[in-house]
Amino acid sequence: MRAPALALVLPFLAASARASNLDVTAAYRLRALSYTNLDLSSANSSNKRSFIENDARLGFAVRKIALEDAAGAEEPSLDVAILLRALGVSGSTATLSAPFDRAAAIYPSSNFTPFFENAYIKANHLFGKNLEAVFGRQSYKLGSGLLLDDDGAGLTGIKAGGELPWGGLKLEGFVFQDKNPLFGAPNNLDLLGLSLSLPTDGLWQLSQLLERDRTVQTVFGCANTTWVGQNCMISKAMRSFTSLHYQMSYGPLVFDGELALERGAGTPTGGVPLANHVTYQGDAQVFKAKWKQNLPRLGEGIARLSVARASGDKPGTPTTDEAFFPTRGHRYNGLERGGFGDFFGASPYDAWGGNYAVSSGLNANASGILVAGGGFTPPAYKGVALDLDYFLFQADRIRAGPRNLGSEWDFRLRYQIQDRFTLSASAALFSVGSASNAAHGSAHKYALEASGRF
Repeated sequence: MRAPALALVLPFLAASARASNLDVTAAYRLRALSYTNLDLSSANSSNKRSFIENDARLGFAVRKIALEDAAGAEEPSLDVAILLRALGVSGSTATLSAPFDRAAAIYPSSNFTPFFENAYIKANHLFGKNLEAVFGRQSYKLGSGLLLDDDGAGLTGIKAGGELPWGGLKLEGFVFQDKNPLFGAPNNLDLLGLSLSLPTDGLWQLSQLLERDRTVQTVFGCANTTWVGQNCMISKAMRSFTSLHYQMSYGPLVFDGELALERGAGTPTGGVPLANHVTYQGDAQVFKAKWKQNLPRLGEGIARLSVARASGDKPGTPTTDEAFFPTRGHRYNGLERGGFGDFFGASPYDAWGGNYAVSSGLNANASGILVAGGGFTPPAYKGVALDLDYFLFQADRIRAGPRNLGSEWDFRLRYQIQDRFTLSASAALFSVGSASNAAHGSAHKYALEASGRF
C-alpha cells in the first residue's frame, strides 16, 4: 500500500518543487579595529578602542509558491523569507561604551546573539495585477537613505506597491513600528510614508515620510546657556519629511542626489520657555557623483565627488528647531558609523563627535553638517585596488566660535574576487577642527577586514 501511495504523492511534490525556489544565503564579515581619540581631545592618545567585530548573516527564502489562480495576466505567488543576523565584538570593548553603544541601540541584539533581521511573507501579483505586498520584519531604505534606512536591523510592518497605468509610474506605501534609539523607553516610533517613482533617463522618486514619535526628549535648540534650568522637554512629536531623489547611470557617469524638507510640531511638557508648541523647520541636500575612466594600458580608474548638508539650529529660537534630524536616517554599518569618512562617519546631521550627550554627536555649540569630499581609485594592480579619499567637515550653524569640525584622509587597500570575497586594510586620519576642540589634535582609525558571502 505504501508504494502506490508514494507514487501518487511524488508527482505533486515534484510539481511544487518546480514551481518554487529555495534560496539560501550566508555572509560573514570579520573586522579588526583600532580607534584613537574618540573624544576628539587635544591629547591624541585619549579614549582608545581596539576590538574585533563579528557580523554574520544566514537566510532562507522559499519563492514563487503558487497560489490559487486569479483573474489577470499574472499568477499570484507567495515568498516566505527569514534572515538571521548576529553582531558582536570581542576584545577590550566587549561591553560596548560610548560612542559604540549608539550604534548598538538600533539592533535587537549586539552580543553576537542572532536576531531576526527579516521574517516576512511577500504576496506577488495580488488579484492578478502588478501589485505586491510585504508583511512582517523587512529591510527598507527610502530614497538614498537620507530620511529612512533600517541599517540592517530590519523594520516591522507592511509595505505595499505596484505600477500605475500612466507612464511607468510606481507607487509604494509603508507603515512600520519601531523605537527611537536615541532615548530610553518609552520611545515608541511610528513610521508612515509614500513614494512615487518615475523612470526617465534616470529614476525620479518623490517621497513623504511621517514620524509619530512618542518619546520624552530634549529640544535641541532650547537646552543652551540662555535657558539653563528651564523646562526644555517635549512628550511627543509629529515630524513630516518630503524629499525628491534622483539617480542615474549614463556611460561612465553615476549620479545620486536628494533634497529634503522637514516640518512638524512637538508638545512641550511644561511652559517657559517653550510655551505650548515647538515647530520643526529643517532642510538637507546630498549629492554624489562617480566617473569611471579607462586609462590606456592601465585599466579603469574611478573619481568621486560628494557634497552634503543639513540645516542646523538657529540660536535664540527656543520654540523652533531648525536642525534637520530624521530619527532613523542612515547612520550605521554594523557597530560602526556608515557615513562620510571612515573615522568621522558623518551623515549631514550627525557624526561620532566628541560630546556624546548631544544627540547629533557634535559639540554642544554646533549643529548641522556640511561635507565636501573627493576621491580617486587608480587602476588595480594584480587585483589589488587603492582607494584614496579626502573629506572636509563644517558645522552648518554654531552658537559661538568657528565652524570647522575637522578634515579626514582615508586610505584603503582591497583585494576583491567578484562580490564574493574581499580582503582589505584601511587607515583613516582625522584632524580635529576648532569647532570640535579649540586645542585641535588628531584621531585615527585602522582596520583589517575579511568578508565573504554567497
